[in-house]
Amino acid sequence: MTHLDDRVRNHYRALQLDSQVLASISNTPNSKSRFRFPAMSWPTWGAATVFASLLVASLAMGVHEFGSRSERTARTLNEAAMNHSTRLQFEFETSSLAQVDASMNQLPFEVVLPVKFNQEYELLGARYCTLNGELAAHVKFLNQRSDKQVSLFMTRAVEDLKKIKTTTDNIDGVNVTLWNESGLFYAMASR
Repeated sequence: MTHLDDRVRNHYRALQLDSQVLASISNTPNSKSRFRFPAMSWPTWGAATVFASLLVASLAMGVHEFGSRSERTARTLNEAAMNHSTRLQFEFETSSLAQVDASMNQLPFEVVLPVKFNQEYELLGARYCTLNGELAAHVKFLNQRSDKQVSLFMTRAVEDLKKIKTTTDNIDGVNVTLWNESGLFYAMASR
């Protein structure tokens, strides 16, 4: 031990409790002076228990729903980015959206462009894919201004997809936007 350790130890050994404080501690009855809950009747305890249980259950459901939504959105963003990045062959090579719609007869919806889609895109072709487990159309365009490919995915807006709010994110260098419009769910991806 060091000289400093000895000095600290000697200092605290020399300290004493104030005599008035010591007397007040000595005069308290030796009953168990632990914390006690206030006296409440059984119906009051029952109501408090029910309230606490409902509070915990509603918080748990809210956390689960938030997690599910976040997970669903992340999964869909990742799937759109991955589908955009693959170099799979088009099943339908055409420059006509009407031809794409007529050819993709397995889809339970009509292939239509969303309202906010620009006219500066040239249609390259399309293929079937899935988005969030739903059969979807993957339509590829060429942005004539930037000379970059743009993927537009569309599928039916089923309940899971209706819950996804409009969102934009960058997944591994791919910009992906998700939104619902006119009964369809869209995802647009580009680098």
